[in-house]
Amino acid sequence: MPSLYWTKYDELQFAARHILENFDTTQIKNHNNFWPAGTNQKYLAVLLEWIIDNYSLNFTLPEKRNCGPGFMTYEILLDYGVTVRVGFNSQGRILLLQPLDGPNVIKVNTQEAEKLFTVLFSAKEE
Repeated sequence: MPSLYWTKYDELQFAARHILENFDTTQIKNHNNFWPAGTNQKYLAVLLEWIIDNYSLNFTLPEKRNCGPGFMTYEILLDYGVTVRVGFNSQGRILLLQPLDGPNVIKVNTQEAEKLFTVLFSAKEE
């Protein structure tokens, strides 16, 4: 079983990329997937622990010094119907945790994301 781990920085990055309320607008990509409403950073840490406990026997670490195409990713269907992608490097550091599809997963392309955040950040409080 590989020894998998993540850092606090990684946890912040997972939130900044895939939780709408934490999204860093400089991170807009061609495809942007967001966790269902109500998901928070603490939940992602719990989810990662659960994934490690339940799936790490199925994972294989990539060879050392392998990145790009050698970066290992796995897709997991969670009990509540959301498919996630988790990825890690040859040292077992989890560098990717993202929702792919499922109930209430929000998927937007670059143009939609730019429009969405323009509207959200230009809204005035009354």
